Amino acid sequence: MKILTPALSIVEKAAQDGLREAGREILKVARKKSPTDSGAADKSGFSLVDDMTLQVGFKSPIARMQHENLDFQHKDGEQAKFLEAAVDEVDVGAIIAKRVRAALG
Repeated sequence: MKILTPALSIVEKAAQDGLREAGREILKVARKKSPTDSGAADKSGFSLVDDMTLQVGFKSPIARMQHENLDFQHKDGEQAKFLEAAVDEVDVGAIIAKRVRAALG
């Protein structure tokens, strides 16, 4: 059985590249803001692009717990909701637009 893969237009390919770039940037910012003791939770971070969807997250149960619990005390620069804060800081639309403009010349 042959699996067909969709042929992406120049704009779609550029948008996916923009999503990948944005995902890496979100993950980088989230790791800086996340509570870190051993670094294992930070290493569980991932960024995945599927079609035109970007998913960024952490697989570690500790990272998830640290993200959601607003009552934990964190060191300076670290915080709960670190992933949400990173998403708010990174201008995903601007990154995608830059990639699309470059692809279109």
